[in-house]
Amino acid sequence: MIPPSGNPKPEQLPPRLTPFIGRQADLERILGLLQDPAVRLVTILGAGGVGKTRLAIEIAGRAEDRFQGGTIFLPLAQLNTLTEFLAALAEKLGVQLPPGLDLKHVIQEHLAGQQVLLVLDAFERLVEMAVLVNDLLAAGQRVKLLVTAREKLGLEAETLYHLGGLNLPALDAPQKAGESDAVRLFLQKAGQARPGFSLNEGNAQDVIRICRLVDGNPLGILLAAAWVEHFSPAEIADQIGISLDFLSQRMRDAEPRHSSMRAVFDSSFQRLDDRQKAVFRRLACFRGGFDLTAAQAVAGADLGTLIALVDKSLLSRDFDRGRYDLHELLRQYAGEELEAAGERERVLAAHATYYVAFVQQRRPRLISSSQATALDEIQADFDNIRQAWSWVIQARDYPAVQAVMPALYAFCDMRSRFYEGEAIFRMARDGLAPGAGEAPHTAWALALLSWYDLRVYIQRFETYADIELLAQSCLKHALSIHDREGTTASLVLLGAIAEDQSDFEAAIRKYEEAMQIDPVLDDFYWVNMRIGLCRLSARQYPEAIQAFQLGVQRGKETGERVKLGWSLVNIGDTLLFQANPAEAKKHLEQARLLFQEIGTRFGVLWSNYSLSKAAIQLGDLKQAREHAEIAGQIARQIHSVTWIGKTDELLTQIPADNSAPSHPAVSVENEELSPREVEILHLLKSELNGPEIASRLVISLNTVRFHTKNIYQKLGVNNRLQAIQRAKELGL
Repeated sequence: MIPPSGNPKPEQLPPRLTPFIGRQADLERILGLLQDPAVRLVTILGAGGVGKTRLAIEIAGRAEDRFQGGTIFLPLAQLNTLTEFLAALAEKLGVQLPPGLDLKHVIQEHLAGQQVLLVLDAFERLVEMAVLVNDLLAAGQRVKLLVTAREKLGLEAETLYHLGGLNLPALDAPQKAGESDAVRLFLQKAGQARPGFSLNEGNAQDVIRICRLVDGNPLGILLAAAWVEHFSPAEIADQIGISLDFLSQRMRDAEPRHSSMRAVFDSSFQRLDDRQKAVFRRLACFRGGFDLTAAQAVAGADLGTLIALVDKSLLSRDFDRGRYDLHELLRQYAGEELEAAGERERVLAAHATYYVAFVQQRRPRLISSSQATALDEIQADFDNIRQAWSWVIQARDYPAVQAVMPALYAFCDMRSRFYEGEAIFRMARDGLAPGAGEAPHTAWALALLSWYDLRVYIQRFETYADIELLAQSCLKHALSIHDREGTTASLVLLGAIAEDQSDFEAAIRKYEEAMQIDPVLDDFYWVNMRIGLCRLSARQYPEAIQAFQLGVQRGKETGERVKLGWSLVNIGDTLLFQANPAEAKKHLEQARLLFQEIGTRFGVLWSNYSLSKAAIQLGDLKQAREHAEIAGQIARQIHSVTWIGKTDELLTQIPADNSAPSHPAVSVENEELSPREVEILHLLKSELNGPEIASRLVISLNTVRFHTKNIYQKLGVNNRLQAIQRAKELGL
């Protein structure tokens, strides 16, 4: 044995200058692995800047007392050869080389019999020499190694520990942002850059945005937080979105490899071979992840290349879902490489072609017993589909738009993606609008219908004149060229406009005309359902149920559960108007179960709302409150202002106990005017206009309009004068 020189146990760990934040679960798991006699080598694997080094130092410090020989930390970032590595390790161990002996052998002899933890940091630079690690392990059974690297060593003894970003704050809970490790790290660094900086109501959302933009990457967080000296969190978040180069630091003692996110990514990218570089940059076109099939079709990838990118921490894989994902900052970097290679347009076109076909393939399954699976598949790739949609709109690729639109509309409707759906079809409405002297295309008529339908979920129209004019122009052109799809889409849109203005007979005529021309449109735009709703609004209850039964029949024929669910809800609602709550409850319960199974939150909301009304009629106030509260919770989750108001109004009619309602409703031919509707009805008799009524009641104008429309429907009238007259007749 060659005796060590100098201090046998010198201070071997770098100084820890700032408190260690978070990672408690990671610390406990890795310390547990190191205590396991069967585990000799642990590799902390992760992307550059994710905090591998800082975590390894913390682990080494906490584990020092568990190893009699101590813990040895050896940074490898500046080492390039085996000779440099052995010399650096010998110096750390305090080993001198006698003349004529092999240094590796001397190190092994020194380690023999010792209980020691060797921490080798940034091993990716020496990964080709990974077999040396086996030589170190062979020195003695009580020698253990903790390695940090961006790619695995590929050794039999290796136990991998994948390290991700710090836990992120929720987008919708800024008041709890300070509980997140990512935000805590940001605040620590921001406090150094600008003493006194703190999280508050004004900046919490922007700090959350920063942490999520860098996906909890500690280096990204620290680089961003350092700019608090000069910029607000909002400005920092905006700059990160504009340029990757913003994430750089000016610290004189910063390691060159951690001087910026670009430096981190450059070092990883340059270690790829040409094929891996090409695939990596092409993956920048994906949004929200992708699977192997998509990567093969769009990026020319193969399984081996994707595995290599995962192994090198440039790509992550969700093992449960079988999907790959690219960190947003890496995607930004890859996008710049894609642009530099001159491949951007070609790859984005291939991406759009793939996802247009992807949606087309699922279109028939959306009206089948495979509906739930098809919806889940579209949901998994919704971000990619949205990007492909933007591409075909910009290209004015009318055939692609027409092929995709019904399925995309159905998905947004069935999965209650109203805000996103409205934005998607508004993009088509604007992007496909005919220019001067151009005729409206069929795809534009479908876009107007799809946009209109989803728009009314969010907010009612102030005026219908403009959209009606556009629909009329589409109809006129479609009729002139005998365009069946354009004609039916225009007719359905005109019917919807008439229905929303309470002109139910005109709406029914448009709908029925459309069905005679092209019954297939009903599969996606549910024309028979619209007819039934008009019949219901017009108090033609038997005819309404007959129309809804067509939906039940079609839903059973195809296995399409969403259409079946809505048909059952509408039958249940009609039965409630007919004062038949027991029968209504049966239909509504069936619908609720179908919606829960398929994941249609708006359907779950509506069925619970109607079940609450049924329970009120049946005298079960406890169940009525339970259903109303569930409906209210979902209304808030999907941000539906209209339904938040409706469920809140309903809850005011249901006392917490089984006593009679404190605000009894006014009965109008088996329908009820709520207390708020009674207030508005009395004000309708005055000279006050809509805004004045809203001001008097301290509510919004839209809420007044919502309640007024309900009053008209319940009183069976079409305007204010008729409502006043009808109220007099009923003694209201």
